[in-house]
Amino acid sequence: MERIWSVVDRVCGTGYTEPTANFYELGGDSLLAGELMSALRAEFGVAVPMNLLFEAPDMGTFVEDALGLTQRGGS
Repeated sequence: MERIWSVVDRVCGTGYTEPTANFYELGGDSLLAGELMSALRAEFGVAVPMNLLFEAPDMGTFVEDALGLTQRGGS
């Protein structure tokens, strides 16, 4: 899980690494989301669907969902 948080921090910034943070309330947009998905794919070799981020109520939920995909090797 730490690796995913590290990618989030590197791409989005420290504010986004709070589990209760809301991606959109912090100013996140589709361009930043795309950068994050690309970075996660590069780090883990797995495509994380953007809708996981769009549908997650907070970053903690997104990271947990993304972790499930990276551990399974994607869907």
